[in-house]
Amino acid sequence: METIISSGSNASGSTGSIAYSIGQVFYTYIGEDSNYNVAQGIQHEISALLNTKPEIDKVVTQMFVFPNPTTDYVTLKMDGYELDANNQFYQVFDLQGKLLQQKNIAEGETQIHLDHLSPSVYILVVNRDNKVVETFKIIKK
Repeated sequence: METIISSGSNASGSTGSIAYSIGQVFYTYIGEDSNYNVAQGIQHEISALLNTKPEIDKVVTQMFVFPNPTTDYVTLKMDGYELDANNQFYQVFDLQGKLLQQKNIAEGETQIHLDHLSPSVYILVVNRDNKVVETFKIIKK
């Protein structure tokens, strides 16, 4: 077992001597006779220090559509997404699956105009890298 010891020393007195190191977190004594006393300790291995994974800040991504129900438009809000107009877009479908509208998303908040559509239920699909990221049901009054 290989260890990294940040500090330590030897100490001696009239009843005996001891070697110690910083980083020893647990110890026990073996033997009950006052003539001999052996201390066992645990040291942290270097491999344990190297195998630890650093904490990585997780990016929280959220997507909202509001107001819903609506009369003329909804706002698509995307928090935490890297925006690139070339690889993300939205699509609006009717309940029969007919594509009614498709546009690129270039900003964190995008207004989707629905004023030209009749009152009904519509499906809003958000795509990124040609994969469906989120689907919303929009109620148009």
